[in-house]
Amino acid sequence: MSTPAAPRLAYVDNLRLWLTVLVVLHHAAVVYSPLAVWPYSEPDRGPTSILLLLFLVVNQMWFMSAFFAISGLFAPGSVDRKGARAFSLDRFRRLGIPLLAFVVVLNPLMNLHDYPAADTGTSPLGWWLGIAKPQYMWFVETLLVMSLVYAGWRYLRRGRPATPVVAQGLPRPRTTVAFAAGLTAVVWLWRIIVPSETIWPVVGLPTPDHLPLYVTFFWLGTLALRRSWLDALTVRAAWTGAAAAVAGSAVYVAVAFAAPVAFAGRGSWQSLLTSAATVAAALGLTAAALVLFRTWFAAQGPPLRFLADNAYAVYFVHGPVLVLLALLLAPIDAPAVAKFALLAVTALPVCWAAARGVRAIPGARRVL
Repeated sequence: MSTPAAPRLAYVDNLRLWLTVLVVLHHAAVVYSPLAVWPYSEPDRGPTSILLLLFLVVNQMWFMSAFFAISGLFAPGSVDRKGARAFSLDRFRRLGIPLLAFVVVLNPLMNLHDYPAADTGTSPLGWWLGIAKPQYMWFVETLLVMSLVYAGWRYLRRGRPATPVVAQGLPRPRTTVAFAAGLTAVVWLWRIIVPSETIWPVVGLPTPDHLPLYVTFFWLGTLALRRSWLDALTVRAAWTGAAAAVAGSAVYVAVAFAAPVAFAGRGSWQSLLTSAATVAAALGLTAAALVLFRTWFAAQGPPLRFLADNAYAVYFVHGPVLVLLALLLAPIDAPAVAKFALLAVTALPVCWAAARGVRAIPGARRVL
């Protein structure tokens, strides 16, 4: 007997929508920040670029972990209904096809402006092979791997429910603190061998030092809905999480700017502090965001439903849109924050318009 689909949670949809907006804003800020890690960037935009760097640092501490947690919420029920094999095939369709399309088509479009200058004399195939990588689709790539591992684990359990659907309260505060301490230790130890400045170019993961967080949050997501943790989160828990996140962010920024080499990892005490700060921010802000959206953004009328339905497609197309618009805005001479604001307010509606256009392609809605 098949398990009925879980009801769609509008506030979780709305939170996922907001996280997608944050992704677009994050990459728009990279264009004018001191970090030259985007296919097109303007790193010399004056002192206000430091404000963008601060935004990037704090944002990176939590928002992708929250994305993985949301991605894990409905995986158990989906495997219950479809079985591990059908679930895996669906993940290949929903994640693998967009990933392949990005590497083959969209990533070259993002880098096309640099082709003549960067690779004069290189054949088009050689140039394409040189830049063929997931870019920001590393999230989709990593989520695909996590989903397949989860499906494999469920297959070994021969279809038994991963977690009984039972109403449970949140873990006790001391249990939560112990869990956070244990995760901090794991992150700190991981960063001994994978310091914060590490990049995995072949895999495409730009922040491999966060990998323990991503795996943990996906796993927490697979537990949260069935154990009723989302309903059990209180306003008090949200305020506590927000306070922990503010404190963690302050510690992280202070240590990172005071000791930019020592904080990166390799077993230093600075790395221990920033690991604890990152865990506090990730757990705290995710909990606070869930309560905030459950309390104030639980409804979803047609406008929000349209934006939420197209959010995944926006994630898919936003890179080329940002590069194109940044190139068009290049002649404007303005401080970093001003150019970021101009790019952001221009890019967001264009991204949703482009996403709707892509989803209008026959068969695209089955994937995006």
